[in-house]
Amino acid sequence: MSTSAPFAPSDRTDDDSGGGAAPEPRAPGDDEPAGRDVVVGVDGSEVALGAVRWAAREAARRGTGLRIVHAATYLGRKVAAGMPSPELPHARRIAAQAYTVARHTEHDLAATTEVVPAEPIAALMRAAAGSELVVLGSSTTGAADEMVLAPIALRMAARATRPVVVVPRLRGSIEGRPVVAVLGIGDADDDAAVAEFAAAAAERAGVGVSILQTRAPERALASWADDLETWRERFPSLSVERSALPGASAGDVLSAACPSPLLVMSTGQGTLLHRSLDGPHRWLMRHCTSPMALIPQVHRADREPREEIVALG
Repeated sequence: MSTSAPFAPSDRTDDDSGGGAAPEPRAPGDDEPAGRDVVVGVDGSEVALGAVRWAAREAARRGTGLRIVHAATYLGRKVAAGMPSPELPHARRIAAQAYTVARHTEHDLAATTEVVPAEPIAALMRAAAGSELVVLGSSTTGAADEMVLAPIALRMAARATRPVVVVPRLRGSIEGRPVVAVLGIGDADDDAAVAEFAAAAAERAGVGVSILQTRAPERALASWADDLETWRERFPSLSVERSALPGASAGDVLSAACPSPLLVMSTGQGTLLHRSLDGPHRWLMRHCTSPMALIPQVHRADREPREEIVALG
């Protein structure tokens, strides 16, 4: 069960904290087709609202809608029969505030909100099944909220069949900086998927692409993403540069890539039952101050979303 409504934007224009009254929620019908929106998860924190801003701009660039999801496990607490949870107004305020932030960021954006009385990973996985990508916030500072937010982002990136973008507290200027594509983490097909995502993001943002190849030359796999000439043929309007960082550590990648409007990499090798990412990915998610797009393994993206949902455990 979920409650969903396109909350009316607040009349306030001086900040992003408004909520405003919302219409009664509409339960989506079973016959409604899944949209291809950008999905963003929110929990009322400031880093989540930062993710909403990033997601709103991305949805506007893609020409899609924005679907704001608040997983409210606390709504499942027992109450008197037929009575709504006393926490429902609080949950709606979180969703309404995120809606207001999204509309302040992109005034013409088609945005909807959804309050789901479910565990965050399960709610986001179901929302992700019909989305273009999922966006989540992360503090990356060691602050207390990282203990809650980071595991959700890690688990989503490890399991989702759609790209997951993790947005930290942004620092410093990224004006004119290239999108960074990190190759060599997965296999050749994974590198190609990373390259396609990075190139599309760079074209939408009007910036170039910086390729970081981390695979050792003697172990390089044949992929069009390894060839600069193929990049130029496929994306003639893009400025593309390439750097070799064989055997690079997570710290090496961070030093070479940031600051950037987007750092794109594969989730790497893994299985359907993996519960988190490997150590270098986790380190980067704790320390990277640029948005990170984590692209699922190509073979995992081909699985039915239901398989991933069943595997949540």
